[in-house]
Amino acid sequence: MPIPTPETIANFLKEQAEMFSAGRVDDFLAAFRAIAPGGFKVQDPATAPIQEGWDKLEALCNEYAGWKLSVEDVKVSGNEAVIYVRNEGEFQGRSITAYSIEQYVFGDDGSLLARYFHPMQ
Repeated sequence: MPIPTPETIANFLKEQAEMFSAGRVDDFLAAFRAIAPGGFKVQDPATAPIQEGWDKLEALCNEYAGWKLSVEDVKVSGNEAVIYVRNEGEFQGRSITAYSIEQYVFGDDGSLLARYFHPMQ
């Protein structure tokens, strides 16, 4: 599978945040599967071991259900992209706003590695 174009990657990253924020989790997961038919890997946080499988993405969706994500900036370079995200939700019973940097690496095998840099709570 060819690596998505920079424009396709940028659009995907903006749209996935919009879908998640709107509670359209099925669409969110379908978008990830469509852009990465070769599989999904994640490091959350970015220093953690790499975990593989769509169930890992589904678990993150459950963990952050109800959060609103706003992509503040997108940078794409070849097969890699980073986004700066404002995350608004509830943590330990209180409303918070936290900022994260997310890195996405698209493999030529159709896979996607997502690395999440966020404040440690």
